[in-house]
Amino acid sequence: MPQTILGVDIGTYSIKVAQIERSFKSFEFVNFYERKIQYNELLKPEESVSVTLQAMIDDFGLKWDQVLCGYPGQKVSSRLVTLPFGSLKKIDQTLEFEMESYIPFDLADVIIDYHIINSSKEASDILALYTIKEDFIRTLTLLQNCRLDPKIITVEQVEYLNLVHLGMVPPEGPYAILDIGHTKTNMTLCRGKKLSFIRSISIAGKHLTESIQKKLNVPLEEAERMKIEMGQAPQEQTEMLDDLSKQVEGAMRETLEEFVTNIRQALFAYQDRQGEPVEGIYLCGGTSRLPGLDRYLSIRLKQNVTHIDCTSFHFAKLGKVNTHRAMMPQGLALALRSVAAAGMPDINFRRKEFAFKGDAQKLGGTLRHLSIVLGLILFMATAHFGVKYYVLSKKVKELNAQVTDMLKQVLTVPPKQLSTPAGALKILQSEENKAKDRLNKLIDIRGLSALDIIREISTRVPSRKDIRLDVEDINIKGERMSLSGRTDSFIAIDKIKAALEGSKYFKKVTPSNVGKGIKEGEVKFEMSMDIVPKGEES
Repeated sequence: MPQTILGVDIGTYSIKVAQIERSFKSFEFVNFYERKIQYNELLKPEESVSVTLQAMIDDFGLKWDQVLCGYPGQKVSSRLVTLPFGSLKKIDQTLEFEMESYIPFDLADVIIDYHIINSSKEASDILALYTIKEDFIRTLTLLQNCRLDPKIITVEQVEYLNLVHLGMVPPEGPYAILDIGHTKTNMTLCRGKKLSFIRSISIAGKHLTESIQKKLNVPLEEAERMKIEMGQAPQEQTEMLDDLSKQVEGAMRETLEEFVTNIRQALFAYQDRQGEPVEGIYLCGGTSRLPGLDRYLSIRLKQNVTHIDCTSFHFAKLGKVNTHRAMMPQGLALALRSVAAAGMPDINFRRKEFAFKGDAQKLGGTLRHLSIVLGLILFMATAHFGVKYYVLSKKVKELNAQVTDMLKQVLTVPPKQLSTPAGALKILQSEENKAKDRLNKLIDIRGLSALDIIREISTRVPSRKDIRLDVEDINIKGERMSLSGRTDSFIAIDKIKAALEGSKYFKKVTPSNVGKGIKEGEVKFEMSMDIVPKGEES
């Protein structure tokens, strides 16, 4: 039965949900949903998020078997740590104490997870990630209040590697993925299919809107409209733009320059640590739709820049979603965590006291249902056995009665002895033994059987190596027997006579009618003797 997996990307501007249907052998990206968060002065920001998320669940009729959520990149701090060993057990035991010198908080107030970037027997390079426990609890509570209980809450930037592994075709060398959102830009740096490090830049679409607001002195809502309708990245030639569009572009220029500086610093940091430059940049996120941004970044950073198009992945089975292309990657990357191959980063803040208990609860419910079903089966089996036992017992009683009646007609014994099957069987066995004794006595009275006589002759007569004997006829009358045959010499007749006289069952062995046969060297003969009955042999 297919499983429905949801990747939930909760931003500060909108909530995105990617839906994957997974079967035993394959999976498909089948749906994508987005809804803008309607903030209200009467509600706290997290309450507005909760209302929007709940409305999406209800309006779109979302159902799921598994949910995976991203934790906001701006709430996560990262640190590259090198430890002088490669043992996973030692890393687990040591990392938190190593991080204590880098974290300006008590270890009891943070949640830590990590991903091993490189490892050998001598050393390990580790990307350690941590967040404030209090913030995490608020996020988890918000989700659970909407009936979402994610199995995994991971760091947003880390999960982009799932896109690389299952859909994108990245360069073999280093590259960066930029998710330019509303309040922050998530940056993931990779080499091939391996994660190097992550960073969150606190410049994104909202800051461009605020720049327009300040520069043109307009309300924030108007500034947002102007950014969407007239905004574009700075261009070398602006002759085709009207005055207002030039003002909007100029207002955003300073913020974009600061944005480029932050990206450049991250790229230089990577090159300094890894000894090689980044070869390309992939763009996604709502603000990446700003016209000309890809070209602008390509020129300013001297990089190949392109957009991520999740609709082109081989497993994408979506309809028309042009307006959502830029927002898909994060939600899809989260959902793909459930089908990603081994070796992908396994960051999950739901560990220890926050560990996901849904599987155990489902298992408990399943076991309860199974117990009920087994109980019903046992009850039905017992009832069936009871009915069968009653019917068969009744038949056995009827058969016993029939057998007893038959024995009463055949045997002259007291009726009390035939009242039970055991008593009747005992009587039959006794009668059988008496019959066997009488039969043996009759055999003894009768004497030797013809088979016994032939067996005795065969045993006594010398083998064919010594003589040749062909018996033509044996005649037994009472206690007298005669046989006729042919042999190869007169001496052989004497040997046969002597052999039979040696038997305790024969006496008065007498040859007669001895003479030459038809064939040369053949002697014909007859021989008669008395048979000694059993019990009389000496």
